[in-house]
Amino acid sequence: MARILAVDWGVRRLGFARSDDLGYTAQPLPPVVLPAFAGNPGDAARRATRAAADAVVAAVAAHAIERVVIGLPLELSGRSGEAAERVAVLVAALAPRLGPAVPIETWDERLTSAQAERSLREEGWSAGSRKGGGRERTRASQEDKARIDQRAALLLLQSWLDAHPGGGAHSGADGA
Repeated sequence: MARILAVDWGVRRLGFARSDDLGYTAQPLPPVVLPAFAGNPGDAARRATRAAADAVVAAVAAHAIERVVIGLPLELSGRSGEAAERVAVLVAALAPRLGPAVPIETWDERLTSAQAERSLREEGWSAGSRKGGGRERTRASQEDKARIDQRAALLLLQSWLDAHPGGGAHSGADGA
């Protein structure tokens, strides 16, 4: 059974979850806050990708991960947008660093953040709130946002594990 790391990549944080050793359940890991990069948008994006890749590589080493599943934020229509393109750039940056021994997959993560917010609210945690028919939001604290990212990664990985009994012995990107 492979140890699997799920990554929910946000603009400011990475949500992480790892599988148990048998590959049945997802276990939360602490989220990683990424540095804010100013300046030229292209340079800032490259530095953000490098910081995200560094954090993923560190998590792979720290947890003896054998497969990485990165959330692919498709649009509700199923099309790839700007966020999905950023994930493709992250995958391309990670592939040579992790090598063939640690396959990287993308997995459709549509609505995981919304599901994470809902489940946390049901458990009594704050995740910001909506008013005015759901259009206006109060701001969630940084701690609440980190908790949402962590839960989103947990939901992402559990979805992947449920779809891949036995830990997904195949390799290559799918699910997107």
